Amino acid sequence: MVYQNPRPTSEEITKFYPEHYESYQIPQPRSWFLRNIYQYGLKKRAKFVLKHKKSGRLLDIGCGPGLFLHEMDKFGGWETFGVEVSPYAADMARNQFGLSVFCGTLEQANFPGSYFDAVTMWDVLEHLYDPSSTLREINRILKPDGILVIRVPNLDSLDAKLFGKYWAGWDAPRHLFVLGKKSLKALLNKGGFDVVEFSSRSGSYPTFLLSLRFWLEGSGLGSSIFVHRVVQFLYHPVTRVLTAPLFFYSYTLAAWSPSCGCGSKRRGSKR
Repeated sequence: MVYQNPRPTSEEITKFYPEHYESYQIPQPRSWFLRNIYQYGLKKRAKFVLKHKKSGRLLDIGCGPGLFLHEMDKFGGWETFGVEVSPYAADMARNQFGLSVFCGTLEQANFPGSYFDAVTMWDVLEHLYDPSSTLREINRILKPDGILVIRVPNLDSLDAKLFGKYWAGWDAPRHLFVLGKKSLKALLNKGGFDVVEFSSRSGSYPTFLLSLRFWLEGSGLGSSIFVHRVVQFLYHPVTRVLTAPLFFYSYTLAAWSPSCGCGSKRRGSKR
């Protein structure tokens, strides 16, 4: 585990989450290929949840403008809820997709105990000031056989080792800490979860390109024009297809929420 010390206060960090922050936007891919790539990513998330739970109540923490929740609604059988600290993104989720989104923290939402069948956090855990407290609250609101699905940057990944200080997974100061597989499992166990699935099958091509751009710019290996052309080439659809098999460095983990001493599953899932 690597963490910031000192880290920005909760007041200071807000300026790093403006309305134009990428995670608060609804992407508008320009080509048919990119639109399908983006949609594939959402479907892949949904299928990972559906692998463990077919229907029920689902909560997406840090839901942004509600893209994943909107995708889950397409499958039917789900009552979806979101939690989002950004008023801008929460309003977009409500107005664009008609979603039920609480604006604030998970703890402020004060959901009933044993209420949800599935809880998801996509690239959220590493932004939290007190992840253990949040995991305990998730544990409380999950049903005895509920599933938690999380995705985080992987400190043990090949690209983290390859790019070093230029790795996009650091994303300081927004990422307050970055976890490896061992520390992630320890954190989940501390929160009352048992890991049932851990996957490194899917990597993020855009994140790799961002790391590459940081490395090219920081190492002084090329002019800004050269860097732009390299990134432009790598974003070409044909290049993306040819390099797709190489990207397996991020991971998914599934954990069941608190086991009740009777073998019932209630820990979660992480990616």
